[in-house]
Amino acid sequence: MVKIQDLKQIAMLESMPEHLLLIIGQEARLSIFSSGTCLFKAGDIVDNFYMLIMGQVALTVALNPDMDVILENIQSGRAFGSTTLISGGPAYYSAVCQEPCETITLSGPNMRKIFEKDHELAFYMMNGVARQYKKTMDRRAKMIVKTLERHPELKASIHDIGELAPVY
Repeated sequence: MVKIQDLKQIAMLESMPEHLLLIIGQEARLSIFSSGTCLFKAGDIVDNFYMLIMGQVALTVALNPDMDVILENIQSGRAFGSTTLISGGPAYYSAVCQEPCETITLSGPNMRKIFEKDHELAFYMMNGVARQYKKTMDRRAKMIVKTLERHPELKASIHDIGELAPVY
């Protein structure tokens, strides 16, 4: 069981009513991982949803056997592994602890069962996931546009540049 005070440290849960936080708290567990721990690899079925209380987790994609690209460094207060809340499908990226980490961990299959019965909880949880996703996509689109502004030769070769920053 996880305390409501711990859950309130997670940005995507900030607007969730306390009666729903209690449900999550009963289902959640605190987990501690050492630096270098791989929580899941690209292609793995993601079984858990992670909300980071302390530490940093790198989300990486392998470009080739010798090179990984960091998509994002997840900081305290953020969450990842939302695939498990939707379908339990395979991960596109790997998640590796960059330092000792403490997470609030939820079982995806258990949460999907709870969502079927408690639509209010499902709404608030997925609304939080969607808000976090939108912030991430907006930040990435701005980074791409900024990079293209610095490299006009690249910008000139892109015909649908307006599609890089869609409005959701």
